[in-house]
Amino acid sequence: MSTDDTSQTMSAYFTALGTGSFQQFFTEDVTWTTIQSGAVVHGAEAVEGAINGLHARMPDLSTRQLMSAQGVAYIEGTCAGAGDGDLIPFCVAYDLAADRIDAMRAYGDIASFMPPSP
Repeated sequence: MSTDDTSQTMSAYFTALGTGSFQQFFTEDVTWTTIQSGAVVHGAEAVEGAINGLHARMPDLSTRQLMSAQGVAYIEGTCAGAGDGDLIPFCVAYDLAADRIDAMRAYGDIASFMPPSP
């Protein structure tokens, strides 16, 4: 997968992310791993639900420029902390297979924002 293909896929994914319906950008067996807690979510529907739940719990979410290379992408951002005024930094790494996201890893202190497992 070229860098341009990766960038195009990620751009379309982030556009769809704002709609709450984006699992079409995932492989069937996609994983989301929250590195801080070690929690792993498997499958397109479950990962979509986890990301929607995460975003609903992240006040003042702000991201920076997406960086893409061949089959990988990275984005960093911040969100407001638990009422103390501090910003919590995070980074998400994406692995792509063909034109779909195959794995995501979230780094930073965002485990507390993850929705409870069903």
